[in-house]
Amino acid sequence: MTNHKTEEGSIVLEVEKAVSDSSHSHSTSAPICNIPEHQRKQSNPMAIGFGAFALGAFLVGITNAGIVTELPQGVLGVALGFSGMGQFVCGIFEMVAGNTFAATTMLTYAGFWISYGVMFSSGAGFMTAIAGEGAAGLHELHNVVGLWQIAFAVPSFIFFIGTFKQPWIIRAVLLQVFLTFFFGGLGGLTGVVGLTKAGAWISFTLSLTAWYVMSAILLEEEKVVKLPFF
Repeated sequence: MTNHKTEEGSIVLEVEKAVSDSSHSHSTSAPICNIPEHQRKQSNPMAIGFGAFALGAFLVGITNAGIVTELPQGVLGVALGFSGMGQFVCGIFEMVAGNTFAATTMLTYAGFWISYGVMFSSGAGFMTAIAGEGAAGLHELHNVVGLWQIAFAVPSFIFFIGTFKQPWIIRAVLLQVFLTFFFGGLGGLTGVVGLTKAGAWISFTLSLTAWYVMSAILLEEEKVVKLPFF
């Protein structure tokens, strides 16, 4: 089976059949399939990875900043249904492609979103147990959430160092991820509301940066516009 590229950018698959007789053999070929080129190219999973991270960071940011406080269930739905799932799929594809750094970062943050959704969902019983303890339970909640965020701040700092040879926009994303976890964790452990809100606003700016990266990937691939990738 041989492939020949047509002028329209498509691929024509041809089957060569040898026909033998007493004196000689010859081959005949006939096109059997026409596959457009855009259907053969490999997709870039980082677009969904950054998009999933951006939406989750946006909702967490506006919630922790106190802009929206009445419907935290919306954050849980996005954390499990889009952010966690999107970054998990992205991480698996990057792992298959052999991109260890991208796979590790995406799967780590997929774990963050999934753990976020599990911890704060009513079915987990975590919030119910805390509520039954009164003020002491609330203090314990802040400590647990603070330690949880600090735990994710550690690999985030390592990931940030790993971006030193990558474009500035990628460094900005990972730096903001680290600062979001770091300030949020310190706010939970110390009880200083200002630190928690600082982490929330950094999470908001993180979402804008991640959406920019997603837009740059998508719009360039669709040949709409090439956004600067600093």
